[in-house]
Amino acid sequence: MRVVLLVPFLCLAACSQPATTGNTEVDINDAAERARGDINSYNATDNVSEVATDGAVAPATGDEPPLAPAEPGQPGGLPDDKTPVSEGKFTPDSAQGAANVVQTYFASIEGGRYAAARALWGNNGADSKLSPAAFAASFAKYKEYHANIGGPGEIEGAAGSRYVSVPVQVYARLKDARPDYQTGEIVLRRTEVDGATPEQRKWHIYSIDLKPAPGKGAKPGADNGPGAADTSGTPPVVSARYRCMDGSKFAVRFDNQRDTAAITRNGRPLATLDGQKPASGIWYRKGPYELRGKGDAATLTTPGQPPIACTVIR
Repeated sequence: MRVVLLVPFLCLAACSQPATTGNTEVDINDAAERARGDINSYNATDNVSEVATDGAVAPATGDEPPLAPAEPGQPGGLPDDKTPVSEGKFTPDSAQGAANVVQTYFASIEGGRYAAARALWGNNGADSKLSPAAFAASFAKYKEYHANIGGPGEIEGAAGSRYVSVPVQVYARLKDARPDYQTGEIVLRRTEVDGATPEQRKWHIYSIDLKPAPGKGAKPGADNGPGAADTSGTPPVVSARYRCMDGSKFAVRFDNQRDTAAITRNGRPLATLDGQKPASGIWYRKGPYELRGKGDAATLTTPGQPPIACTVIR
């Protein structure tokens, strides 16, 4: 496992998820230091290639070419928003504290500590929707599983909760030696109401949305992209993230088979729009919601608001 600091990103090479157990108090900064120690140990031995469900690490064969995740700002890479990430001390309830939970999550997965990783989900792991055994088994198909972590977004509040999104780039190798590249985001949540327990006030994973990394096939907004006929190998599902002129961000899951576009903001569903028939580009609409675009540019219309210009985050 490697740790690479890419300004403005925190990049962590790790196996797929985090660490804390049950209701045990964890100092998030100390956890980060322990994760870095683990990473240095892995880097020194340079033999991490397969993690069994019991945590055992199998020696690498060295037969496969190295994985090559896309650079920030490139298709399939983390967003390159040029915002430096502070390297100073951070508080556990800050956005950087949430990103550190994501780092710990992936470090735990690479170390085979699946129970600790699952416990970083909300409700002591129940929000993962998987039993402890099923959670561990979900990584059985991988020989390697690593992730680069991007800079966290702004903290947003709703109904006594706080949410923050953290972009993630996964680069993995299946046991049949095929590479598997994915991008997406992890949304974390913590409670901030009177009477909340210390555990509820910590950041926990609320949702994980990972999709095959773009770079092959259709791209959102292109003439052969979402909304066009499914010909010449257009992927059945394409995901994209957008940043708008007012600084807001949203994600779209384009389903080419159903001809729909499901819009989410901070991991929460906003609306699912139906495909229209544009002269070119994309056009989705349902009620007061509308998404139009061509290339990387798009306009989003929401209830009571004028259309706002947005661009795909690369």
